[in-house]
Amino acid sequence: MNEYKFEEEETWKLARELAWDVYSVTSRGVFESDYLMRNSVRRASFAIMANVAEGVEKGGQSAFIRHLSRAKDEIGELQQQLQMAQECGSINSATQARLEMMMGSLGCMISALMTSINHEFISVETVRLNYQGS
Repeated sequence: MNEYKFEEEETWKLARELAWDVYSVTSRGVFESDYLMRNSVRRASFAIMANVAEGVEKGGQSAFIRHLSRAKDEIGELQQQLQMAQECGSINSATQARLEMMMGSLGCMISALMTSINHEFISVETVRLNYQGS
């Protein structure tokens, strides 16, 4: 898996864009005084990006899938936190909708990447098993 760097991974690029968008949104308004909410939202958004990067750099298929799964978990956490932020009046509905669209796209990309890695892994193992069985 270590054939490329995490910066080349399209999933990481979108995760980075999301993280910086979240950072920008949480740098103003109610977030300025609500440190707990701001830091929690930022941590979740940066964790998505970090898990994708770490998965790429680990080099193994199972480690990559494990980190992608964690990234998906963080997307769910971020969605919940942003819904609460909207309910508290910290972000408006347009900002919420934009971030939701990004998180949805990122979740789909991560799922597709996990599926692709699983198929690659299954194909390699099938060939290995068939060869050993002959």
